[in-house]
Amino acid sequence: MCDYNKKFLFYVLKTSDVLDVLVPILYYLTESRNDPGKVGLMHVGVFILLLLSGERNFGVRLNKLYLTRVPMDLPIFTGNHADLLILVFHKIITCGHHRLQPLFDCILTIIVNISPYLKQMCMVSASKLMHLLEAFSTPWFLFANHTNYHLVFFLLEIFNNIIQYQFDGNAHLMYSIIRKRHVFHQLSNLPEDPTTVSKPHKKRGEQDNEEQLFSNEEWVPTR
Repeated sequence: MCDYNKKFLFYVLKTSDVLDVLVPILYYLTESRNDPGKVGLMHVGVFILLLLSGERNFGVRLNKLYLTRVPMDLPIFTGNHADLLILVFHKIITCGHHRLQPLFDCILTIIVNISPYLKQMCMVSASKLMHLLEAFSTPWFLFANHTNYHLVFFLLEIFNNIIQYQFDGNAHLMYSIIRKRHVFHQLSNLPEDPTTVSKPHKKRGEQDNEEQLFSNEEWVPTR
């Protein structure tokens, strides 16, 4: 309906009702992330949010405080609806079913779209974004597939948008970036010769990187 009925889409975006739509979608995404029979439902939910994220009003309304506590398997936080969205997406990426990996591009694109409007992120969501960058920028993951660098590109674009447009209110993210500055240093010094590039992938070749990158427990890259 949002895709074909633009009047309905604009009505939803101009009222706070869009947040009443957002929270149930995020709830079902969280609850369905490990159920292979609900992968289709996950795709529908993510695509709806991708459509909404293309509209400025959606990003602006995400700054409203999240006060209605819906029971979800998420870290305790005090923040806005944007924080909620980021935490749910982090949970899907790190603890979701492996068949959801094709959605990673869409998930990060949604955060890219809303990032210029995020006035203030809480410490928890800022740390989770940095965790994703740390995970996706490890050499063994970057060089495992010729498209994996897209995920790092999206995350860097998110940080760039927030620094450029919402620097003053995002002290938590700035702190997380400074605290994890070694991640950016490692990115700027990635190996280029074929022999070195192939080593990280060979070490994990027997583990089937694409299938076991993220398990049911939050994945933390080894150093």
